[in-house]
Amino acid sequence: MMTPNRRNFISSFSLAVLGLSGCLGVNAGGTTDITISNEASNTVTVHIQVTQLSNEELLLDETATIDVDSTEEYEEVVSGSQVEVICSTEDGLENTYEWSDGESDAEGLHITVNDESITFSSFVD
Repeated sequence: MMTPNRRNFISSFSLAVLGLSGCLGVNAGGTTDITISNEASNTVTVHIQVTQLSNEELLLDETATIDVDSTEEYEEVVSGSQVEVICSTEDGLENTYEWSDGESDAEGLHITVNDESITFSSFVD
């Protein structure tokens, strides 16, 4: 049996810290900016566009297929700006929402897709 010595401990500890640093940086202190929930009776394909109103910069332009009772999450999309969010489905549903994300990482936007509509609600964690 090998007894751990100081050199082995330090090199192992350094590798562990380096391995964790990538995981911690992904969502360091933030929350999900935008969550899309599928409450429809079937799997849906959703297209979302988020455009900053002050300069018309496209911040997000994604298409996702979401299973029934599942969600799609987008991190750190909007930070302290006013945006226009357009959400549509391949079935022809569409809705637009103007949202002002505050400076706090605790604010977010929840989008719900059901069989007949797309609704938006902002939240604070």
